Amino acid sequence: MSQSIEVQVVEGILCADFNEGRLIIDTGSPVSLGPDTMIQVLGCAVQLNSTIGNYAWAQIQESLPFDAVGLIGVDAFSESSLGFDLTNHTLALLEMPVEGNHEPFIMGSPVIRCQVGEENLSAVLDTGAGLSYLRDAQFATFGKSLGRTRDFHPLLGEFEVDTVECSVMVGDQSVTEVFGLANEDLQRLMQIATIDGILGTSFFAHGVVEVDFANEIVGLSI
Repeated sequence: MSQSIEVQVVEGILCADFNEGRLIIDTGSPVSLGPDTMIQVLGCAVQLNSTIGNYAWAQIQESLPFDAVGLIGVDAFSESSLGFDLTNHTLALLEMPVEGNHEPFIMGSPVIRCQVGEENLSAVLDTGAGLSYLRDAQFATFGKSLGRTRDFHPLLGEFEVDTVECSVMVGDQSVTEVFGLANEDLQRLMQIATIDGILGTSFFAHGVVEVDFANEIVGLSI
C-alpha cells in the first residue's frame, strides 16, 4: 500500500478530513461534487462539480445532517484499486491486484451479487448510504422486523423507513445486516439503476472491502 488516508463514519456516512474541510467519500455517486475546485485524493487530482443532474451541490449540502464541503464520487477512482478498512479507519490505494468476483459496475459504482433469504440479488456498495436497503419488501421475507427508523438521502431528503435484519451471503461468507425497505421514491431510483439492493457503510464495517474500479472487481474479507 503506497498511500492511505484516515477515514471516519459520520452519521453513518464515510468521510475524510482534508485541508479544504470534511469531504464525503461516496462510492454510490458517479461524480464528485462541491464548489468549483480541484482536490488531491490518493494521488489523483479530482475536479468537484457544482451540480449532478437537476441537483445543485449547495442544495444537497443543506440536506446533510453534518457539515461537509464536498463529496468525492467514483469518478475520482476510475483507474484505481482501493482498500476500505473501516475497523482501522483507513482508505488505501492498493498496489497488488484485487482478488474477487467481476460484476459490471453501475455508472462506476461497485456491484456485488449476494443472497438474502432465497433471493439472489444485485447490490451496489455505497459508502454514501448510512443504511443498507432492499428495493422490494419480499426480499426480506425471512428477516426479523426491527420497526421504523429515520434516514435521509442527499437527493430525497429525510424520511422514515421500516427496517429488517437479514442474513446476507456473499460467496461462502455470511453476515447479518440491517436493511431499510425502500420507499417509493428510493424504489424508483433503484429501478432506474437496475439494482435490487444497496449495501451501505454498515456493510463495509464487517471487514475489509477491496475494489478494483478499472477492472470492475470486488474482493471481500468479512
